[in-house]
Amino acid sequence: MQESCELILNENVNSSVYRSNRQTHRPFAMEALLNSQCAAQSLGPANQLFAMLIQTIMAAQCSISSPDMWPKDYGPTALEQGLEEYDFVIVGAGSAGSVVANRLSENPDWKILLLEAGGDPPIESEIPDTFFAILKTEADWSFYSEPSEKASKSSAQGSFWPRGKMLGGCGALNAMLYVRGNPRDYDQWEQLGNAGWGFDAVLEYFKKSENNMDPDIADAFQGKYHGKGGYLNVQRFPTENAMIPVMKNAVKQLGFKELNDINGDEHIGYGLMQGTIVNGTRCSPAKAFLNPIKDRPNLHIIKHARVTNLEQDDNGKYNTVNFYINDKKMTVKASKEIVLSAGAINTPQLMMLSGIGPRSLLESNGIKVTADLSVGANLQDHIIVPVLFKLNKSTAELYNTEQEYVKNLNRYIQDRSGPLASHGITSLAAFLNTVNATDKYPDVQLHFFDFPKGSKKSILYTDKVGYNEEVCKSFYDATEEAYIIMVFITLLNPKSKGSIEIVSPDTSQYLPPKITTGYLEEAEDIGTIIRAVRVLQQLIETPELQGNEAELHRMQITGCSDLKYDEDEYWECYVRHMTLTLYHPVGTARMGPDDDPAAVVDSRLKVRKVDGLRVVDGSIMPIIVSGNTNAPIMMIGEKVSDMIKEDWKANVDVHTEL
Repeated sequence: MQESCELILNENVNSSVYRSNRQTHRPFAMEALLNSQCAAQSLGPANQLFAMLIQTIMAAQCSISSPDMWPKDYGPTALEQGLEEYDFVIVGAGSAGSVVANRLSENPDWKILLLEAGGDPPIESEIPDTFFAILKTEADWSFYSEPSEKASKSSAQGSFWPRGKMLGGCGALNAMLYVRGNPRDYDQWEQLGNAGWGFDAVLEYFKKSENNMDPDIADAFQGKYHGKGGYLNVQRFPTENAMIPVMKNAVKQLGFKELNDINGDEHIGYGLMQGTIVNGTRCSPAKAFLNPIKDRPNLHIIKHARVTNLEQDDNGKYNTVNFYINDKKMTVKASKEIVLSAGAINTPQLMMLSGIGPRSLLESNGIKVTADLSVGANLQDHIIVPVLFKLNKSTAELYNTEQEYVKNLNRYIQDRSGPLASHGITSLAAFLNTVNATDKYPDVQLHFFDFPKGSKKSILYTDKVGYNEEVCKSFYDATEEAYIIMVFITLLNPKSKGSIEIVSPDTSQYLPPKITTGYLEEAEDIGTIIRAVRVLQQLIETPELQGNEAELHRMQITGCSDLKYDEDEYWECYVRHMTLTLYHPVGTARMGPDDDPAAVVDSRLKVRKVDGLRVVDGSIMPIIVSGNTNAPIMMIGEKVSDMIKEDWKANVDVHTEL
């Protein structure tokens, strides 16, 4: 198996050695710093000052994500006293589950239980610039797909798929970008037979969640596109990155229009995206929708609850959820409905383990089939292919990672400002159509990341996403040579599809499902990405970037070395090696009408052929949206919460905490 890469910092914290390793990162050789001795003894006041500084830092650390900020864990009480029946049991406290728990518990006559496999979000989740550090930790499911000969060929273990395992789910793990897609996405859903899911209908639910803090966006078009006063704080990132105006000017010189609001009335162009942030911290779905209501007596939240499967009662209604708290097996009943909001991987897995899914797969695993449905099929994702630019080779100064982090941390501790309160150039995006530049809707999104010369952040990135040693070293060499701009070519409308399948009926332990990405199975997807590469080559040639010594970095990929550089055949090879996920898997419990043989849920997200079960997460998307998926999934939670209230004739709004 190929090795992933790691940066080992030696006792001199300003020097580094690159090597291949499977061990955990040793950040900044802190043990060497802590064991060092002072040259002279203190007379007293200096020691007191340093002690005060340490206490201040520790207090600041606690204040970023204190345990009291998050809802109380009902798990210990459940273990001691057992569980009574609830009206609704929600599985998953992620982007949709957090919303549903909030909205259903508005009715004080309903009792709601929310089950979450993880715990409270870590500090790294709260600090916008450290979101990458969460990957491959206990707050991440850390899935891997099956290896493929058509995509992700330079990934060490198959494509790495992070998924949030904590309150807030993937909304506590992602890059916090608030992007909805465009009206055509939702109108297509409705055209497929899903009444009430067109753009005009879903727009009100985007607005319902939203507390948009930028007046020039919130008030544009008489407030047509944005809401105020909702639970979810949305605003521009407080970025200070010097490369943003450079890249904006370059994209402008290429002929693109600057958009003030990428969620507004135009969808081709470039601009700064808004984010789900508040006071210099992440506004995750849990912070937005669960923290304000954590004292509602009719809502119980159990953390570290691993759900294993669902069961039917004697009448065939799904009303029982089995789960573990630590090693203790628990059972809880829902008198009205079970709501699955476990995400596009775990939701179909739980359904299959509960007898709902493809007959042949379930029977081959010895599972009794209660509903033969296409669960786990229709898997769609936004794939990304990174392309690297070198800038300012002759003038770029070396970046002292440790020194800059200390300086930035000081600012963040003081007033939640500075680079740690944002994530640099990442809030800049461009949307383009590679087939027809005048088309109203894009087929590619460009995400931007930057790595200052000598920045060790490049190795953190390449190791976290799972590239092999060859690619890691090539990436590292580039950042040692120049300032690096990394552009993610994002395929917005992939034609290729994958699947999720269970690997065993055993529920005594968690066994990850088999993930087949299906990436680049369709030639049309390759063609779109290569056309986007050609656009980036034009971008490099703009006067703005040529004035910054721009040149394309040629990644060292052995599998492509025999091909003529810059031919389409070379770029196809490059794309197939460098493919990554943008963490947007959807579609594995497809919404559709009665005559859609691939449909798993109806337009009210009730699971077909069974009673008592609804799916409310990104699994239900029949077609992936043309943008980041977190905002649409929260919208789904909002819309279906109203549907549930309507179905149970309880369209009430009693609790109104904000």
